[in-house]
Amino acid sequence: MSYAATVPGKQRSKVSIVFTSTVRVLFTTLLFMAAGMGVGLFLGIVGTVFYGIIKGSNVDMTNAYKHVAIPVAVILGAVAFAGALVLEVRARRERTSR
Repeated sequence: MSYAATVPGKQRSKVSIVFTSTVRVLFTTLLFMAAGMGVGLFLGIVGTVFYGIIKGSNVDMTNAYKHVAIPVAVILGAVAFAGALVLEVRARRERTSR
């Protein structure tokens, strides 16, 4: 048996717990939003190029940002925020129930 298992751990303050949980949720949300922006922009550019090829004219590439990348990033960020919040609350309940 290790020594660390026999010594009772320090109790963290509620402010510390809330702060670290908030930082984890916001970091996860930011990470997923950035990934969503990258994937959305790539798909938007590919779709805009194909649309331009099919239509046979020049297209405005800002549509890739406006109509694809930003909505994908916002939706993915909202889903990541909700998921991270649920997981954080579930983990907190498991840790405090023991």
